[in-house]
Amino acid sequence: MRGSFIVIFIFVLISGFAQDIDSVFLNKKSEIFLLENDDDKVNALIKAGDEFIDQDGIKAEYFYNEASLLIEDKNSSNQARILHQKGRIYRARGDYSSALDAFLESEMIYKNNNDAERLAAVMVDIGIQYRYLRKPEKAISIFNKTIEFAKKNNDSANMGRSHNMLGGVYRVLRKYDSSFYFYNKAQSIFRYSKDSIKLNEVQSNMAMLYGRQKRYDKALEIHLGTLEFFKKLQNVNNVVTGYSNISFEYRMLGDYNNALKYADSSLQLAKENGLKRDITNAYRSKSRIYSDLKNYKEAFKSHTFYKRYSDSNLIVKKEKEIRDIELRNQLEKEKQELQIVGEKKEIRANLYATLSIVILCFSIITALLIRRNYKERSQRIEDSLEKETLKKEILTQKIKASETELKNLIADNSMRLEFITRLTQQIKEDKDSAEDRNVKNYANRLLLKLQQQIVTENKLSLLQDKITEVNKNFDQNISNKFPNLTKTEREICSLLRLNLSIKEIASIRNSSTDSVKAVRYRIRKKMEVPKSQELEKYIQTL
Repeated sequence: MRGSFIVIFIFVLISGFAQDIDSVFLNKKSEIFLLENDDDKVNALIKAGDEFIDQDGIKAEYFYNEASLLIEDKNSSNQARILHQKGRIYRARGDYSSALDAFLESEMIYKNNNDAERLAAVMVDIGIQYRYLRKPEKAISIFNKTIEFAKKNNDSANMGRSHNMLGGVYRVLRKYDSSFYFYNKAQSIFRYSKDSIKLNEVQSNMAMLYGRQKRYDKALEIHLGTLEFFKKLQNVNNVVTGYSNISFEYRMLGDYNNALKYADSSLQLAKENGLKRDITNAYRSKSRIYSDLKNYKEAFKSHTFYKRYSDSNLIVKKEKEIRDIELRNQLEKEKQELQIVGEKKEIRANLYATLSIVILCFSIITALLIRRNYKERSQRIEDSLEKETLKKEILTQKIKASETELKNLIADNSMRLEFITRLTQQIKEDKDSAEDRNVKNYANRLLLKLQQQIVTENKLSLLQDKITEVNKNFDQNISNKFPNLTKTEREICSLLRLNLSIKEIASIRNSSTDSVKAVRYRIRKKMEVPKSQELEKYIQTL
């Protein structure tokens, strides 16, 4: 009696849940109908289908079909997305051939559109499909490929899903250590990404593994927790699976009343949503429970329904359909590959022709440029030689002018020397005849200064020959080494090279000593002569 009340309560709960979904479904239809733009409608319909896919596959399929009718490009990402989601719906119904067909077509479009993340997602679903078709080796191969592909694209979601599915395959193969390893890897990935839905799915799968190890209490505790989580999300597929798992654990614990209650709940919800695979599992579970209770009449009845939903002839037919789908998909892939190869050959041939023309044009242009460059360079060299010749002529004229100026200066200097000599003689005579002591002292000081001037003037009288001898080609050399020196600075360099003092240079150039010092400072700076080295000695080494 108590079990009947529980079943009725669950039925009422499910009915209320269904009414809520129907209300949301009608509201969504009305909202989308009001949209005017087809692209907006397509996006809204796909979004609505995604919202319903875990609650009501029939309603989700309605939205996807409506969206597909509005899509003009059947190779678009939206079309691939619809095929992918419809494949999930077909799989939940147990229509494995339609599911695989949709998944493979979706995979091809994702590959052509280079949509890496969605391609990885559909690869996981193809692996799951082969797992349901009892082809574990093929499923393992696909999941491993998906893990490598997802790693390259930093796709943690599909990497986690692949690890979770590998755990399930190894669980069925009774390789429990491998199964635990992959489940733990999946848990780590989903904890890091904070994906609570996927984390609960992995925990539910691990609970099934605990059940296979006869740790029924631990398995039951986890299943009850994940069931509450998926009920809150109104995730129908996982709720149906949760009921089925809990029924199994209660049966293993010998609590047949609860086992039947949860098996009935799973069957009721699976029927409402057309989940053929779960209906089959529910009847099988009920048959086993009744058999344990020695109620063979009910056991036989449930087994009959189980056989009806899992008819072996139907399975053979489905396997043939799947082989046909795989063959068709393979042929389509090969056709596309041949088409791509043909296009590549045509592109390559066009490219070679274009490159040949470009190279020929480039060669002609290069030859013309080289010829023009050669002419321009020859002209520049010729112009440069003319300029150098002109510069030399100007420089020769300047040197001659400087020599003339220096000769005039020497001549003038000789006259001054003769005048000073006569003046000195006159002062000596006047001094000897003078009686005043002060006059004699003044005359002696004046004679001393005149004597110093005579020494300087004598040096200058020999300057012409020395400059001619020492400074051969010096001005040209210093111009080449230090082109930033001015004419005045080069002339001062010539005099410094003769080891003349600042006072002597000032006298020769008829300028102040401060002016000569300033020029000397500029020369040191431009030549970058360190303070520790004498400028005159450095110039003499040039």
